[in-house]
Amino acid sequence: MVRIRLRRAGGKGQPTHRIVAADRESPRDGKFIEILGDYNPRTEPATIRVKEDRVYYWLNVGAQPSNAVLQVFRSIGLMERYQRFKDGEDLETLVAEGKQIEKERNIDSRTRRDDLVKVSKPKKVEEPVEEQVSEPEAAEEESPEVEVVEAEAPEVEVVEAEAPEAEVVEPEPEPESEPEPEPEPEPEPEPEPEPTQEIKITDAARKLAEDAGIDISTVEGTGKDGAILKSDIAKLIED
Repeated sequence: MVRIRLRRAGGKGQPTHRIVAADRESPRDGKFIEILGDYNPRTEPATIRVKEDRVYYWLNVGAQPSNAVLQVFRSIGLMERYQRFKDGEDLETLVAEGKQIEKERNIDSRTRRDDLVKVSKPKKVEEPVEEQVSEPEAAEEESPEVEVVEAEAPEVEVVEAEAPEAEVVEPEPEPESEPEPEPEPEPEPEPEPEPTQEIKITDAARKLAEDAGIDISTVEGTGKDGAILKSDIAKLIED
């Protein structure tokens, strides 16, 4: 199956592409069948040159354009003109229309446009702000020093007052402490009931006892740990 796709042709950091018809299994930059145009995305607008008659041929024989090529074709109206070609419109008229659109579009081949580059404004340098002294602080600094003279306090005559005699209070007798009650004896623990040993009954013995109408609880087992076996039931039936 043939694919119409882009093939990189530019240098490092300067990508340009060719529009080629190549086998689907061929690698991206490998062998191709035919060059159908070129595409340079680094110009403004992108430069696109296409051999429309050959593109119509490959599309007509079943070639499938890649997603990237399909976007390129739609940006120049090629897919719309191809549909008109399929509807029966003249090929030369459509090719001439495509050439006119290509001529109007590809007016500047420069890959760098100084008028499109945004020039950043220089950063504003902040000037240092001088510290302003408030009026009250300035007044405090300018005020003259005042000498403070401490006045001598007059002497005060201290008269010692006689302390009143302390009244002697006899201590009250302590109440007699009540005797502590004797602790009640702890109740003796009740003896734990001995676990009853469950007598095992085999399924065959139980079925045989049910068929013969024998009460299992009256049967003494001869098996391990007193288990009731089928032979115990059979022996009762024989007796």
